Amino acid sequence: MEDDPSPSDPQRRPPEHWGESSDHRAESSDADHGPLLGAGAVGFLTLGVAVAVSLALGWAIGYLVDGWAGTAPVFTLLGLAFGIVVATLMTVNRVRKYL
Repeated sequence: MEDDPSPSDPQRRPPEHWGESSDHRAESSDADHGPLLGAGAVGFLTLGVAVAVSLALGWAIGYLVDGWAGTAPVFTLLGLAFGIVVATLMTVNRVRKYL
């Protein structure tokens, strides 16, 4: 049994990184550099979607009310104007945090 190396023998143990895959080493080296996006970047990336949704919802609700009430472009334009106001307020609120 003397040929069997002891795991506690530091000269006979393989290096720590031998059992790791190359993907794991790449992930750990990326983690050392910190996140790619700052905390505020995600808020600005989602702002475009939020603006588009508020405009689309304002228009759609106005269009549906116009169809129900028979007042063709009145509520469509009011809904679109409401969507523009909401989108502007969201943008100002989000940008004001960083000024």
